[in-house]
Amino acid sequence: MSSNFSFIPSTLTDQKEINTSQELPVFKELAFDFETGQLKTRSGQYYYVEKNEALKVWIWKALFSSRYTYLAYSTDYGNEIYTLVGRYLVKALLYSELKRMIEEALLCNPYILSLSDFKVEQKGAKVICTYAVNTIYGSVADSYEYNER
Repeated sequence: MSSNFSFIPSTLTDQKEINTSQELPVFKELAFDFETGQLKTRSGQYYYVEKNEALKVWIWKALFSSRYTYLAYSTDYGNEIYTLVGRYLVKALLYSELKRMIEEALLCNPYILSLSDFKVEQKGAKVICTYAVNTIYGSVADSYEYNER
């Protein structure tokens, strides 16, 4: 290719395989009670959970934190689902936007490989998205509930 385009440096046209696999440390988060919204304690002390249990905590926090709102988080963290509130969208578009925004919120984590098995169902004013989160540790079932009002 560089023979036809001599103005392109050969360093740009050399096809080398880049090794993107890196050793990630074991993912850890403080244990979290999803029902009360508070950290869990053992003998009065906070404790850590690892791997998929820790990713469940991270996922919950990412889906319940608005992007660009908190200075403590990077602009990659959180979601923009709040922008859908109050907008009238055709159901197919709403479902598509919810899926896209959930994917954007979660796939920035290097421990999360992909999302699959998306199912969306509506119950009154609630839209419930269920999906599988495929991580480097295996698969985790998760769901997100969106209120149209």
